[in-house]
Amino acid sequence: MKFWQNTLAKLFEDHRGKLVSMASRRVRDRETAVEIVQDVYARLMRAGDRGSDEENTKVLYASVRNAVIDHHRSTAGRANVMNGILPVQLWQNETSSPQEHAQSRQALSALDQALLELTPKAREMFILHRIDGISNMKLAKKYGISISAVEKQLARTMRHCQERLSDYRDVD
Repeated sequence: MKFWQNTLAKLFEDHRGKLVSMASRRVRDRETAVEIVQDVYARLMRAGDRGSDEENTKVLYASVRNAVIDHHRSTAGRANVMNGILPVQLWQNETSSPQEHAQSRQALSALDQALLELTPKAREMFILHRIDGISNMKLAKKYGISISAVEKQLARTMRHCQERLSDYRDVD
């Protein structure tokens, strides 16, 4: 195993810059790209040697490409869920009818109440993510928890808000 650790460390030393650049171009965020490359390194460390240096290098690049694809899929899935959290009525324009305006205000009040029912940490995490656009990775660092824990907390928060807003959501 020590041989594999040394081999992988050398491969990453030689290719890290190119891997991060490749991932950065695809995710358009250097910090996320660095995280992806580091995650691939950790996974490959556990996976073990694939054979020749050429084969290990191919696996390294393919693993980063696949991790970027997984990142995009995960991000798209979270975005779809997040977009469903707020009722459409909240985005009514100024030309909407008085009834639609009243419904929007009621939905917003229901959302406020739903957020007040959360723990302060869950509420802050949701607002930072949904309103301020803070990434899951940055939230994980801020709260000293894993990205997975952040995702789970946001999912619980979204389910809670969706339940409280069910009367205000379009069912068309």
